[in-house]
Amino acid sequence: MKFKSKLSYYENIRAWHEHALNTEYTTYESLNSKDKAQLMSFNQLLHQFENKYLPILDAKLKELQTRVADPSDWMQDFNFEYVITFYLRENDPEYEEEDDNILMQIESMHHNDKGWGFGFTDNNYADRQCFSDEHHCYTYHQLYDHFDLDWHDFIRIGAIDFELKIDEQANFVTVD
Repeated sequence: MKFKSKLSYYENIRAWHEHALNTEYTTYESLNSKDKAQLMSFNQLLHQFENKYLPILDAKLKELQTRVADPSDWMQDFNFEYVITFYLRENDPEYEEEDDNILMQIESMHHNDKGWGFGFTDNNYADRQCFSDEHHCYTYHQLYDHFDLDWHDFIRIGAIDFELKIDEQANFVTVD
């Protein structure tokens, strides 16, 4: 399964959850050592990915907060979201030349005051007994735990894209 371009983000996420409920999910214990090593390699790539982008997110967040605090700036509030898009490999059976070929997409608000989540790679998000002696970054955890990605789907990922979305907002002006 992959994202369908005709559906909205939320319709695609709903379709993924429905797919996960109606499809036999590969258990982690059933994976061989080669598959687990490949998954840990991907987890490490995501770990580096988070370490690269967290300082950028934090700097941008601080800049936006400074603008909101400045009474001379028109901006009084903002929404700050990041989007991580996971694309299929070109050799994947579902890959189509004239398609976006999105396997999964994560849209999330960024907050740096919680000490957990994206970029807090010192935290271990491996929250199941079968993950003993493994350290999972947040994005890896999100894919299997929050978005129901099957373990074999991780291997289908060929490219990752990172995007920031910022909506700058001002207050309403009342009309007499």
